[in-house]
Amino acid sequence: MGSPLASLSTAQTALVLTAFFAGLTVVSTALGFALERALPQRRIFAVPLFEGQHRFELLGNAIFLAVTVTTLTAVSRADVIAFGPPSLLRDALTFQAMLVSFQVYYWFLHRAMHTRALVRIHRWHHRSQVTTPLTGQSMSAGEALGWMGAYAGLPWALSHVAPLGFRGLVAYLAFNVFGNIVGHANAEPTAPIAASRAATWFANAFVYHALHHARWTGHYSFQAAFMDRVMGTEWNDWPALYARIAAGHPLTSLKERGDTP
Repeated sequence: MGSPLASLSTAQTALVLTAFFAGLTVVSTALGFALERALPQRRIFAVPLFEGQHRFELLGNAIFLAVTVTTLTAVSRADVIAFGPPSLLRDALTFQAMLVSFQVYYWFLHRAMHTRALVRIHRWHHRSQVTTPLTGQSMSAGEALGWMGAYAGLPWALSHVAPLGFRGLVAYLAFNVFGNIVGHANAEPTAPIAASRAATWFANAFVYHALHHARWTGHYSFQAAFMDRVMGTEWNDWPALYARIAAGHPLTSLKERGDTP
């Protein structure tokens, strides 16, 4: 069974994908900035943005969306991802398979982009040392193509194991976009119980990734700490910095360190 988009023309497919990803980006960005305004007492970094940062990040978002729509339009027209009949179980398994495989894929992609050979394509994203909701999708075309290896390549590979659920894939992509954008907000909404070591096997506190932008190395994971923990790239002082932020004391320098055991 092919994609439900396969019956559309190329122009129609591009329009549907543009509406989906651009709409998600606008809504998620608005919610991310609303989160920052709602939690001024839980600001992560009390450090100024660089001059023109929002304009720079808007351009990066436009690049990401252009690459995403172009790539997924081509993949949809090629009809290379196998989808099964609609099923809640199939959708749930598709969502879970994408959730886990994306995190593994992204750690290796992200770590590779910090090597001398590939760092040039990642510098755009790291221009934002203090993050905003616009930071998540602010990247070069080369890095955006790396993301397409997950957005398009992972579903293609997984569908060779078993046909995917179309709704499950759409739900995961929406979850991914929303989490990436809102997760770059410069505020810490995470409750203490959700910022525990046990909980961060599944989802990180916001400061976790904020430290990657400030320090450049370590914390290469997406969403959860489990790949950093397994690969030994987790900073052990982030819980102390989380506690400081949760107590209403933002970090005043990109070089701040927390107390470690």
